[in-house]
Amino acid sequence: MPIRKAGQTVQYLLGRIGPHNVEIAGFPASEFGIGIAASVATEVLRDFPDLEVGLLVGIAAGIPSPNHNIRLGDVAVAVPSDDTAGVIGYDMVKVEPEEIKLKQWQNASSPILRSTITNIRAQSEYEGNKFLGHLERFKGTSYKRPEAHVRSKQLAQAMREPCGPPAVHYGQILSGHRVIRSAKHRDDINRKYDAIAIEMEAAGMVNRLPVAVIRGISDFADTDKNDDCQFYAAANAAAYAKELLVQLQSSALAPPPRFVSPERMSQASLNLLLDQRAEDNPQKLDWRHSVVDLLKLLSLDATLEARKQLARRWNVFVGKDGDAVQNVALHGVITDDLAKNQGQVSRNLKEALFVDD
Repeated sequence: MPIRKAGQTVQYLLGRIGPHNVEIAGFPASEFGIGIAASVATEVLRDFPDLEVGLLVGIAAGIPSPNHNIRLGDVAVAVPSDDTAGVIGYDMVKVEPEEIKLKQWQNASSPILRSTITNIRAQSEYEGNKFLGHLERFKGTSYKRPEAHVRSKQLAQAMREPCGPPAVHYGQILSGHRVIRSAKHRDDINRKYDAIAIEMEAAGMVNRLPVAVIRGISDFADTDKNDDCQFYAAANAAAYAKELLVQLQSSALAPPPRFVSPERMSQASLNLLLDQRAEDNPQKLDWRHSVVDLLKLLSLDATLEARKQLARRWNVFVGKDGDAVQNVALHGVITDDLAKNQGQVSRNLKEALFVDD
């Protein structure tokens, strides 16, 4: 990508790791959350339509428990269980008279990524964690485990343990909209999941791009939550991500297969198709600038309630219901879905707009 594309809002860092071409996309400064993650994923797929695999790398809060001896700086990797895909959108729920049910399950990561993670996990049993070797490049930087000058009993106990190398934990990762600074609230959320970490982006990313979710533990979502351990935790997660790419065989990525369908329609072709439909439509529909007109052009429900349902079901959590920010984001995910389906309205789009009685 030698020049910035029209409408591009994400800056990329391009390079190589092992045999793979890599692009790194960061979230806008001071912006985070499920909605931003979904928006970034949509833009990345637009700018790199041949993208093969994705990794979501960063920090999360650990959830210590008798089953998981998690310390600051450890790495949490999302893996599926018998009944979940590895990432759980814990606050995307439907309240029934007798119980609260998860309303939307997240997609699992790519099979080739899950297979590579399984291999790394197995190798660590008899060869140790190879990703630790990638931490050598941080020598001479501010990379270090923070000092144990903390108040919380739980955090202090974790910090007092021998400062050995970071460990890797595999399991469920919770993802939601809230910044949590309460150990009780954290444990109440986790009571039914037995997860290893909790964060705020993965649920918005995995349904757009089937990424592997790799998180460094920077705090415990309690009253002593702070930024002291963020760089250390993020570096450990990045080292694991690098090892995953090193072990990922290049032949496995030779197209096809692709995350994005080989028959994906180009943006220019889609624009031409929709322009032609607009010319044939007796209404003057400004589909390029109005999500309402776009939905009308597609003979779909354009009401506010339908758009609210689409936003909930497709993890578009930017802006407020019906405002310009959310409408722009919805316009993007709809045109992206049309491109994936050769300009045809998909069943998923129709179902996402359906308004429950």
